[in-house]
Amino acid sequence: MRILMVGAGATGGFFGGKLVEAGRDVTFLLRERRAEQIREHGLEIIAPSGNLTVHPKVVTAEQLRDKQESFDLTVISTKAYQLHTAMGDFAPAVGQATMLLPILNGMRQFSVLDERFGTEHVLGGCARIYSEMDEQGRIHQSKGPNQINYGERSGERSERILSVDQALRDAGFQASLEPDILATLWQKWWFLSTLSATCVLGRGVVGDIAAVVPYGPALARAVVAEGAAITKANGYPIEESVLLHHIDTMTQAGSTLSSSMYRDLIKGAPVEADHILGDLVDRAKGVSAPLVAAAYVQLKVYEAARAN
Repeated sequence: MRILMVGAGATGGFFGGKLVEAGRDVTFLLRERRAEQIREHGLEIIAPSGNLTVHPKVVTAEQLRDKQESFDLTVISTKAYQLHTAMGDFAPAVGQATMLLPILNGMRQFSVLDERFGTEHVLGGCARIYSEMDEQGRIHQSKGPNQINYGERSGERSERILSVDQALRDAGFQASLEPDILATLWQKWWFLSTLSATCVLGRGVVGDIAAVVPYGPALARAVVAEGAAITKANGYPIEESVLLHHIDTMTQAGSTLSSSMYRDLIKGAPVEADHILGDLVDRAKGVSAPLVAAAYVQLKVYEAARAN
């Protein structure tokens, strides 16, 4: 299977690099600066399981347009705010049978990709990993999950999704073919959105917010409850044991846990406000979610100030 990995950042670089190490046929679609960096130094991964440097095939959008060749599977690992630009870049490589596997957070990417390429091309997927990229382009993976989940959005166990499963398995990370990928996506979205909203409102990591007793833990519990109510209203109720575990995680004293959105915010970087929080509030279906909405307002004010 010929795989096009769109992006080689903290997420796509890790999973794509592992696939290259496992002998899969992977090409990275990159901006010229990142492409040149990898051509010169290789794709470097620093991880608890061991460091890795691979020298993958790389291509720029211009080269991809010139080649006019399609891939079997295109894995989209960009940030949500980069998706529209990325679609224009990889569009020349989408053939009649090309499968698109977005591993973005949230759900908005499906309507965007469906409209541009057709529902039949778009699989469901998400990734779980704690990783960051440093100024030298090296990917640092922390302890924790390193997993890709995927499946047909219809739930069908099709021939093509089985071929994807075969291509992604046994490559140095956990690959999981899901019978209900939409349920998996909602579960991750609920976890990530409530973590992000809590960190944004509290302007700190989980442990800092939990230390403001009793108001910090109360804030975290209220945000989690709002997210769970929205998720349930959309047909994906959170199991009680999962809910209680997440509340424990969100109120743990001394925890350094935070969301990538919060880390981007304090660095002054772009954030996925519309995709992670705005779209969640839009899907509230009558559920009252003033705290999640307040976090979204803060992020939109931040985006406007950053743009100016």
